[in-house]
Amino acid sequence: MIYLLIIICFTISAFSESIMDKLQFHYYDSIFNKFKNKLFWNPEISWKNKYKNGNPEEGEKFKFSTSLFVGLTDGWHLFKLIKNASLFFGVFLIFSLSYNIWLSVLFSTILRIIYGVIFTLFYNLILKKI
Repeated sequence: MIYLLIIICFTISAFSESIMDKLQFHYYDSIFNKFKNKLFWNPEISWKNKYKNGNPEEGEKFKFSTSLFVGLTDGWHLFKLIKNASLFFGVFLIFSLSYNIWLSVLFSTILRIIYGVIFTLFYNLILKKI
C-alpha cells in the first residue's frame, strides 16, 4: 500500500509540473485559455494577484501572499504548491520505509527547508538582475 501511495505522490507531482509548464509556455494553446477566470489562470497577468491592486509597488495583497500563501493567488503557484507538497510527501513516505517515523518527519522537514532556502537564495539574490 505504501508503494502505491509513493507512486501516486510522484504522479501528482509530475501532473502538476505539466500544468505549470503548460500555463507558462503554452497558455493560449491549452484548455486553461477556455476557463473564465483569466485573472487566475493567465500567467501574463495572474502573477500580479499577490499584490495590492496588482501592483508590486503597493506590497502584498494579504499577509504572506508573496511567500507562504502564494499558492492561493494564481493557477501556476497553486500547482507549484501541489507539485512540491506531493513530491516532499512522497520523499517522506520513502524515508518512512527505512527509518522510524519521527526521523522521517525530521529529515523530510529539513529537506523542505533546505529546498526553500536554496530557491529563495537563488531567486532573490543570485539570479537578480543587476
